[in-house]
Formats: sequence, C-alpha cells, structure tokens
Amino acid sequence: MPNTRIRARIATSIFALTVAGLGAGVLGAGTAMATPGSFLDEISINGATLPGMTGDQMVAAGYATCDHLRAGVSVLDEMSAVEQTYHFSQGTLFVSAATTNLCPNFAG
Repeated sequence: MPNTRIRARIATSIFALTVAGLGAGVLGAGTAMATPGSFLDEISINGATLPGMTGDQMVAAGYATCDHLRAGVSVLDEMSAVEQTYHFSQGTLFVSAATTNLCPNFAG
C-alpha cells in the first residue's frame, strides 16, 4: 500500500510541474511576440499600413487604438474610425494587429 501512495504522489507532482511548465511557456511566448516590431511586421504583411505614415507614427496610432478600446469604444466602431481617420479600407486588420501586438491583454 505505501508504494501505491508514493507512486500517486510522484505522478501528481510530475503532472503539476508539467502543467506549470507548459503554462509558463505559453505565457512567455505570448509576451515575447507582443512588440511594436511585430505589430509593424503584421500590418506590413497584411497590407494594413497607414498611408503616408512612418513606422513610429503607425505604432503611435496602434497604441491610440488600444487606448480607445480600453476607454470603451467597441472594436467595430474603432475599425470604422481607423478607416475614416486614415482614409484606407484595412481598419479590421489594423485593429486586429494592434490588439494582438500592442495591447494583448485587451479583452473586448
């Protein structure tokens, strides 16, 4: 009987450590990817760069998008506002890239 309890405790400990390790890896991976550089890469790949703006200006616009969303603007309204403000049709991709890379903790 003692062997069964010991084995059960060892198995439980190994399981807990595995889950903790996987959780840390997932969290670390998400944090490592959320950067202004990855934001610029994503909007460039998706054709969602803002016309006539520098990389720094686009990052600032992305952070402004995050601020608007945190202040209560709906995602759909922000997508429309980005398209109207910057006179282009990729508001959906721009807002998606901003929430993924500049404000990944946004829950909207």
